[in-house]
Amino acid sequence: TAIDPRDPELRIARLVDEGKFEFLIPRSSCGVIAVTGLVKGNKVVIFASDATVKSGALGVDGSKVIVSAYKAAMGAQVPIIGIWHSGGARLSDGVASLDAFGEVFQSMISASGRIPQLSLVLGPTAGGGAYGPALTDVVVLAPEGRIFVTGPEVVKSVTGEDIDMALLGGPEAHKKNSGLAHIIAPTEQAAFDDVRDLTALFANHGFMSPDVSDIDLSVCVPDSKIRTYEVHPLIDSLLDQETEHIELLSMWAPNMTTIIGRLGGATVGVIANNPAHLAGVLDAAAGEKAARFVRTCDAFGIPL
Repeated sequence: TAIDPRDPELRIARLVDEGKFEFLIPRSSCGVIAVTGLVKGNKVVIFASDATVKSGALGVDGSKVIVSAYKAAMGAQVPIIGIWHSGGARLSDGVASLDAFGEVFQSMISASGRIPQLSLVLGPTAGGGAYGPALTDVVVLAPEGRIFVTGPEVVKSVTGEDIDMALLGGPEAHKKNSGLAHIIAPTEQAAFDDVRDLTALFANHGFMSPDVSDIDLSVCVPDSKIRTYEVHPLIDSLLDQETEHIELLSMWAPNMTTIIGRLGGATVGVIANNPAHLAGVLDAAAGEKAARFVRTCDAFGIPL
């Protein structure tokens, strides 16, 4: 029989080097699995919702798996990656599942700024499952990813408004409005590739080479001071070519640009006003975007 494409082992195998990983805890029907493996040569801990069991709904036992994954990642001081596709709390576990979610959130808060936390959202993740990615450092949203606290049926029963999952919590909702999803991937494979690149940038900062070639950046800006220009060619010319290079929150507050890449082989963060949008002014959204990025780089010792 064909393997369900939602199977968490299949998804983890797509993320890790050579598809190889080891279970932290034996797989069960709790709705989550946790493993260790290598991503671009860097050791990581990964947990993944098991959407083949009760739509990935999380109960007491599943929450314990995630908490154990965080303890392992914190102990080894390695990045932790969450693959999300969850219906939220398990109704069969009653209010205990909400307490269990609280334990997961506490683990995330305790790890904040100490180890990189990355989220890959591949399917609908609702209720408590929406708070999980929101508490992490970088959220990558695949085309079929959906992040919302309350589903369409509940919204309709309360407000009378008809809305589908895509409009409620899909890429369009998070692209320009919420600032929750840092990367909106065009394909599911691109989402996996982005998480791999992010892991390399956060886990392996490298060492900056003094042999960075001189670049004439004047060709990237207009001669006239009153002419507007697009800042991306300037940043692209400055950073290393053919290495990991990812823009975060590209569609949210585009008047501020935040990019993580490499300069002379070392991981660096770039913040830049973009004159092509709102003349590059610093409004509230752009200020929040820049502040969040600076805080993340500061927490992990990434030069700006």
